[in-house]
Amino acid sequence: MIRLLTQTDMVQAAEIVAMAYPGMNISQVTQQAEFSERLTTEQETDNDLRYYGFFHEENKLVGLYRLHDFQGNINGRMVRQFGIGMVAVHLFHKKERIAFQLLQHFHELAQNEHVSIVSLYPFNTGFYRKMGYGYGPTRYQYKLKPTSFPSGGDKHRVKLLSPANEEEIVHLYNEYAETHHGMIKRTWNERNLIKKKASYYAGVYEEDKLVGAIAYILQPVKDSHFLHHELIVFEWFWIKPSAFLAISAWLNSQEDQVDRVVIRTHDEAFMYQLDNPKNDSNRMIPSVYHEVAQVGSGLMYRLISLEGFVKQSNFSSNIRPHKDRYILIFVEDTFSQELHGGYKLTFKDNNWEVERNLLTKNFADLSISIGDLSSWWMGCVSLEQLIKYGKVELSNFSARDLDHWFKPYTKPICFTSF
Repeated sequence: MIRLLTQTDMVQAAEIVAMAYPGMNISQVTQQAEFSERLTTEQETDNDLRYYGFFHEENKLVGLYRLHDFQGNINGRMVRQFGIGMVAVHLFHKKERIAFQLLQHFHELAQNEHVSIVSLYPFNTGFYRKMGYGYGPTRYQYKLKPTSFPSGGDKHRVKLLSPANEEEIVHLYNEYAETHHGMIKRTWNERNLIKKKASYYAGVYEEDKLVGAIAYILQPVKDSHFLHHELIVFEWFWIKPSAFLAISAWLNSQEDQVDRVVIRTHDEAFMYQLDNPKNDSNRMIPSVYHEVAQVGSGLMYRLISLEGFVKQSNFSSNIRPHKDRYILIFVEDTFSQELHGGYKLTFKDNNWEVERNLLTKNFADLSISIGDLSSWWMGCVSLEQLIKYGKVELSNFSARDLDHWFKPYTKPICFTSF
């Protein structure tokens, strides 16, 4: 049985999480007591979080997950999305398909609440690929000398912010989210981190309005002396280029105290704004390519309802076909038989609609897995690239046309961790 957790379940929940995530350092009784109180607060507070648990018949909790209820930007439209996090299974109940059933329950909740797309950060990308999730955007981690940043902006415009500026920070963040595909509006937990001053915030004002902000901490370099620091950037967002340049100039001026600035970003264009993007590895990639960043795969997406996604997004920011037409798609989904099968995607009266169709794979214009479809429709990869590598079969249409109609112009970016 899977149900919402209650206050009486939280001690068991804390024990399971302690075993599933030893890196959280909550193995001691006092630590678990504090963590169970946190879980109770998060569950009972009116917020965007819900905890669900898998129980054996004797009411023993053996697995759990946390549901995140988001508002996110899908190709220019703010759409409700679900995220799943803290998936944990009791150490003595592994290989009992508990994680499988928890994920299935999560998908069913999304379907029942008319949420068409979900996302997660995987503990194992291969595991979730089998569950129908597609790769999201790659993330680049730069370790830059402060002097790598352009110095032409006015660093004196950058002011230290405080928790008292929470509403201004949130307003700016949400304004940025509304204009950037993939971004998620500020969450309840992120607001709490601002209140608790989990990091420093600095910002730039223009006509008494916050137009740029950066969240960061200063930390000593591991295995070095106490005067050797790095500046870790958690967030950096702006709605005016002048704000980006001002903060860049401020970072440039930190050379005397900061050895490296660590920035993590999905933006492939970020490197082109830097005077010298080399990191501290001193490695060379043949023939002569200087290492500038580490690259990782993390965030993954999954379509839960094609009908819902098409209705909610309607690919509104994309080029429209010149005339009415339809495309027959066969979607392969080994995890969910409800989504597996044929679809007819019709463009009529300047609007896209989709309906189920009894076609077989051999009669489809496009045959694609649910994971690759999710990545494509979220703008992480083009159909042309999928065809190039033999992942997808297409006939009767140009891949370039389909990319114009369905793939967002920009890859998604997302600052939200869950």
